[in-house]
Amino acid sequence: MSADRTPETKIPAELALKAYQTIIDHGQKEDGYYTYQGVRASSDVDGYGVTLTDGIVTLRVLFHNRIAVDTPNSRSLMRFRKLLDGLLNC
Repeated sequence: MSADRTPETKIPAELALKAYQTIIDHGQKEDGYYTYQGVRASSDVDGYGVTLTDGIVTLRVLFHNRIAVDTPNSRSLMRFRKLLDGLLNC
């Protein structure tokens, strides 16, 4: 696959935070987290960190917009990125 066709696997903090807000605005609240279109969102008690997960990939936006991702493979991360992109295009 050429460089211009390589799927984006990095998830910028801005995308994650916009997706988080969409989930909070449109999702259903249950046990301290919100779920919307297969993605669960929660925040730390202090509000400095947010977590997004689909049950396979977990992404955390940490203090100063640092990103931490737990994913089994790049394919799962690409799928998760598409999920987040889709949340913003609803």
